[in-house]
Amino acid sequence: MSYDAHIVRTESWLDAADDPITKAQVDALIASDPELAWSTADWVDMSDDAGKVTRYFSILWNGEPCFWWYLNEIRCAGPSEEQLAKMIVMVTELDANVLGDEDEEYH
Repeated sequence: MSYDAHIVRTESWLDAADDPITKAQVDALIASDPELAWSTADWVDMSDDAGKVTRYFSILWNGEPCFWWYLNEIRCAGPSEEQLAKMIVMVTELDANVLGDEDEEYH
């Protein structure tokens, strides 16, 4: 099982819905950072409890799919040290934190 890192505004990534990172905020982050872009080729379709399907696109970092905005957070599966470092830079723009799956905080 992969270990994820999460960009959230809450003390636990499981509570991200309490103070969500919105798509508009991710759009603004991407617009402000020339290293980031929305992918047009990498996505996942997810169904909510009501059966509505939403397509979530990957966020490219220097042309490579690294991050996903999903519902209330930005997520990275199995992040490298470089990806964690980039996430730490990204949280400044979002007024957020980088947390691991066990809610440990990365600085």
